Amino acid sequence: MGEVHCSLVIAKARVAPSKITSIPRLELAAAVVSTKVSVMLRCELDMKIDQEFFWTDSQVVLGYINNDARRFHIFVANRVQLIRDNSDPNQWHYVETSENPADYASRGLCASDIHSTNWLQGPRFLWEHELHLTLNTPTELLVGDPEVKTIQVLVTEVKSSNDILERLNRFSSWTTLLKVIARIKRLGSKQQQSEHVTVEEIQRAAETVIKIVQQQTFPNEIKILEGEKNLSNTSTLFRLDPIWSEELLRVGGRLKQSSLCFKVKHPVILPNNSHITKLIVSHYHAQTCHQGRGQTQMELGINGFWIIGGSKLVAKLIRDCVFCRKLRRPTEKQRMADLPKERVESSAPFTYSAMDCFGPFIVKKARKEYKRYGLIFTCLYSRAVHIEMLEDLSSDSFINALRCFISIRGAVRQLYCDQGTNFVGARNEFTQALKQCDTKLLEVFLPDK
Repeated sequence: MGEVHCSLVIAKARVAPSKITSIPRLELAAAVVSTKVSVMLRCELDMKIDQEFFWTDSQVVLGYINNDARRFHIFVANRVQLIRDNSDPNQWHYVETSENPADYASRGLCASDIHSTNWLQGPRFLWEHELHLTLNTPTELLVGDPEVKTIQVLVTEVKSSNDILERLNRFSSWTTLLKVIARIKRLGSKQQQSEHVTVEEIQRAAETVIKIVQQQTFPNEIKILEGEKNLSNTSTLFRLDPIWSEELLRVGGRLKQSSLCFKVKHPVILPNNSHITKLIVSHYHAQTCHQGRGQTQMELGINGFWIIGGSKLVAKLIRDCVFCRKLRRPTEKQRMADLPKERVESSAPFTYSAMDCFGPFIVKKARKEYKRYGLIFTCLYSRAVHIEMLEDLSSDSFINALRCFISIRGAVRQLYCDQGTNFVGARNEFTQALKQCDTKLLEVFLPDK
């Protein structure tokens, strides 16, 4: 009792894969092999094992094993989980590379040098009566480790009125904007709501949007009117005699005794440079079936809107309205392009020609009826016409008709067509035939003609 003995029981090494793998991953794979060997020895050895120790010279692997947060990529996460299932992180310790006998299996060792190394006996510190463990070895993960997953943190911020207005500026329809705002306002209510948006909800949504626009455009005027003070004569709203009612800026005036509706007597004030104002004008312009400026402004007033400089804004939007331009602008006159050179330069008949097929025509031969087609050639300069008959619309039939045409009318310099399949097929055959021609024989033949 009290004696210390160390010997090699089993050793296992692995060859590095041909695919390029990082050194920390190879070290982690070696730790997995060590864990699997430990499981096998516990099953095979008929002796009691009181305590186990695992050693590695990679501080990165120790950081992976001792990390409790699951933030690794799949390769590292699976292997770390296997190690922690078969061993305890407290059993893993650091050993200096110079004292690690496992390096001889990966770096190679001559047979004559085995007895002079610690391959069979183990490192010197294992032979001591007391095992001095290095507990101060750092096991934290390195900053910027590529195996650690990046975590995206979403921070919820309170949006200001400017940010909300920027989101509202993405809408292109006043009706759609109000429906969206109405459904958003439903989220804070626990009452049972109908499937469709009601008129009251649309009205409350419109008031909410107008409040946001006014708070951004007229902040000073709102503060003054909230304090029940008078506006200075330099304010843009001074001539409108504005009032602060229902948390909205409205036109004052002298119609308090009128029997008109309150929103008609005191319409809300809107700036002319806001995207929301343009949406409102476009909406009521469409409501008037794209009438003129006067009808659109009247519709805005009836619905309780007063736009600063609204006459110019309405005129500009009507001028840019695509539907109004289609209705009111005169039709454009299309100018024809210049005639091509082949139509105006004098040339022999059919030097420049166009061609097309027409038909079919029913032709009776004996007691049978056949379909026949016509191939018409038109001279581009003299407007002369030549017609050939086609038995069908194949490329072969067209080539035969073209040969007949050329034999009668002479050589053609250019032919124009509509890119029919028989014309394209004939062009491809002519291209292949030219490639197969002997150019030297042509050079000898042509001077004699």
